[in-house]
Amino acid sequence: MSDDNNSGGIVGTIISLLILAFLWPYLLAILGLYIAYMVALAVLEWMAQNPLIVVLILLGVAFAYAIFHYRLIPKAWGWLVAQFKPKAIEKIFINHEMTESIPDLAQRKFIPSSDLYCYWCTKKLGKKAWERNGNYYCDECQSKRLTNS
Repeated sequence: MSDDNNSGGIVGTIISLLILAFLWPYLLAILGLYIAYMVALAVLEWMAQNPLIVVLILLGVAFAYAIFHYRLIPKAWGWLVAQFKPKAIEKIFINHEMTESIPDLAQRKFIPSSDLYCYWCTKKLGKKAWERNGNYYCDECQSKRLTNS
């Protein structure tokens, strides 16, 4: 009988194992790419069958991004807390009576800079500053001006 199984002996087996060990990572990579391709096709097919759900998921992701990017939760919480805080009320003494009202602020102008000085007494202006014809006055000079006129 003749030996038909001629595999090259032990040297042929070692060479076959070395070739398999060399090619094994590439075979696994090709198998992984094929599985990823099949998963991507399945996902795209599901998206084509359910466009409304896909749009809702994308809107949900966009809303979540906006909430965390623009920090809307702390802003909404601060606004809600501000609604429940008590408001300050100005009380004015007129003829030894206390009345709760807001003074006439029509002629008072907001002054954004703290580097302004009174036109008459050159005192640095604070919160109670008045503006008339481009000139700024402190509260004391404004009251003097009103009593003189």
